[in-house]
Amino acid sequence: MTDPNASRLEDVLDAFAMEETHAKATLDSYLTAYPQYAGELIDLSRELMHALPAKDELSGADLAMIDAGWLKHAAAQPKSVADPFATLSPTRSREIAVEMGIPRQVVTSFRERRIQPASVPRGFLRRFAGALSISADDLSAWLSPAPAAAFARSYRSDAQPGAAAQLSFEHVLIDAGVSDDDRARLLADVD
Repeated sequence: MTDPNASRLEDVLDAFAMEETHAKATLDSYLTAYPQYAGELIDLSRELMHALPAKDELSGADLAMIDAGWLKHAAAQPKSVADPFATLSPTRSREIAVEMGIPRQVVTSFRERRIQPASVPRGFLRRFAGALSISADDLSAWLSPAPAAAFARSYRSDAQPGAAAQLSFEHVLIDAGVSDDDRARLLADVD
């Protein structure tokens, strides 16, 4: 069984820690209100005074270094690219497949992010992105995240469904039944 005084002590210490300032006046008001926790409040006050530097203790160089770190962190975040297939109609999907000389299941593999972007020849990627009305870099960035699991939950499965592994462009072409000559042409499509 838990001690009700322990949770009360935690509440008092949390409230003191959340105060805007931990100056003597603040400590005195808590010691007056909660004399039974005087030792704990004094210990916490000492820890807080030594743990956090005062705002005026940070130099201009320190502040500049902190700002530079935040900028570097923000720049390292992945670029968010809108789904280029979100508004793609089935008719346009068929048209793109015909224009590119690929089966529709290859377009579907791109839509489902099952293709490793690094395995796609740059020329093909550029032309495919153009057909989708986006840049090749944006298409490559959109393809880069791992594919999402096809189903959010499984009702009668012993194992939780996982994300499908990305395959090489050549592997997807082979699975789609693309002839050797057409496959060689598609894989040789470099800038």
